Amino acid sequence: MSQQRPKTVIFHPRAELYRTLLGEAGADSELRAVTDEAQLGEAIADADILITLGCPPVVIERGRALRWIQTVSSGVDTLLPHRDALRNVIVTNARGIHVDQIGDYAMTAMLMLQWDLPRMLRSQAARRWDRDGKMPLAGRTLGIIGLGAVAQGVVRRALASEMEVIGLSRSGAPVEGVSSVYTPDRLHQMLPRCDFVLLIVPATAETERMIDAAALAAMKDSAFLLNFARGSIVDEKALIAALADGVIAGAALDVFAVEPLPSDSPLWTMPNVIITPHLAGMSADYEERVVRSFLDNLPRFRRGEALRNRVDLFRGY
Repeated sequence: MSQQRPKTVIFHPRAELYRTLLGEAGADSELRAVTDEAQLGEAIADADILITLGCPPVVIERGRALRWIQTVSSGVDTLLPHRDALRNVIVTNARGIHVDQIGDYAMTAMLMLQWDLPRMLRSQAARRWDRDGKMPLAGRTLGIIGLGAVAQGVVRRALASEMEVIGLSRSGAPVEGVSSVYTPDRLHQMLPRCDFVLLIVPATAETERMIDAAALAAMKDSAFLLNFARGSIVDEKALIAALADGVIAGAALDVFAVEPLPSDSPLWTMPNVIITPHLAGMSADYEERVVRSFLDNLPRFRRGEALRNRVDLFRGY
């Protein structure tokens, strides 16, 4: 690998913050921050590295010198349509930086659903003394679809609450703390066992709408769905119908087919739904975490070594 300092372009609404953090950390790279596609088109022409959330067409059209793309999220769905053009570009993601946030969020959401906290808050707003006992999380079964790095934070917390954890992965390989691991072809065998179904699976052609009307019907009518993955994993119309008809008990949704969620979506007013604006993996120090991950790989890149958190765009993760 050449000893010349690589040129890094940062394309993000908070690009200046990323540049400041990288500069303060002594990143051994020329840094340029851009926030719009016009700037990106000019800057990308001779860039070696791109730090980005998305992949506008100009990256493919003009980024002929690119050797490495670092995404600031775990998901790489915006890059997947360009997988052929990016065949010779190293892609890494921010895998692992969300583990604690999503673990905490999952437990919070399950407790809110189990205790029907939305109903309690409605009773409070109405000044109504409305008491109703609920079962604890202990003894409940959590089914996690997607057993990658993010799942480990959820597994640890669920086991500490004395839940049983089962899961589904592409390989079906054993995972510590997960009592049963299913493969995608056995999804409908797993779902009836679950009191909670948590989606943290990558968005790929294979996972698109994997939770459809049939999958929802396979769940217990007392079960809850939590989607922290991507909106494309769930057939949203089927979910709305299932929630309205009592096919499942409720849902905590952090991602949607269209974001921001349109104001006329029925999901907003459903009493058994908790909605949050795609923040399950966010943290107050998110940018610092991304920068640490990038800086961990930068010396390896300069030495021509294998990078951590590398993504295979042809697999989708």
